[in-house]
Amino acid sequence: MAEHIRVLIADDDWTIRDGYTAYFSLADDIEVIGTAGNGREALELIDDPTTDNVDIVLSDIHMPELDGPGLLAELRRRIDAPATIAITALDTDESLVQMITGGAVGYVLKSAPPAQLIDAVRDGYHGGTALSPECLSRLVAYVPPVSPSSSPVLRQVEALGPTERAILDELCTGKSNAEIAEVTFFAESTVKKVVSRLIRRFEVDSRLRLATEVLNARRANGRN
Repeated sequence: MAEHIRVLIADDDWTIRDGYTAYFSLADDIEVIGTAGNGREALELIDDPTTDNVDIVLSDIHMPELDGPGLLAELRRRIDAPATIAITALDTDESLVQMITGGAVGYVLKSAPPAQLIDAVRDGYHGGTALSPECLSRLVAYVPPVSPSSSPVLRQVEALGPTERAILDELCTGKSNAEIAEVTFFAESTVKKVVSRLIRRFEVDSRLRLATEVLNARRANGRN
């Protein structure tokens, strides 16, 4: 049996919950195992022993009782918590930064076509950022550039071996592990191990934070 990505949708708008459930019915590898009207209901579903393990939470940012950032903070305290992708109708730099720096693996507009939403879930599940290159650029631009003399990031990059450097460069474009493996011709298992090693080496808590740190340092130095 093919592997299914188990998704929980948290949004206070029932039309979004129903619409997204219909979207995902088009994908053979994605299964919506529950919907919630707010973050509190989402946590209750995740904690319910009769609910299958959740892989991805699609969370609205603005919800009653417990909003998206609050839900994300609660999930981040847990071991083996599902990955979170923010969904929003309001495309602002503030909401983007709030969710991504809080630990979300992606950010998708509610106006996005079904194919983009499905790809975002797949990317998030397989270790990608579920974030478009445009959003990644905005995220980097929102963060004030660090002083080249005060940041060791570029020196760390220069010290990397060719395999690590190649994988890091592709990671900084927002690619998932599978996509990096495809363009670098490394095994996906190798990519996964290298990415984990890079996250530890650069002392960050996520691949997205790693990409932001590296791109920010390059921007400060006038590099691409």
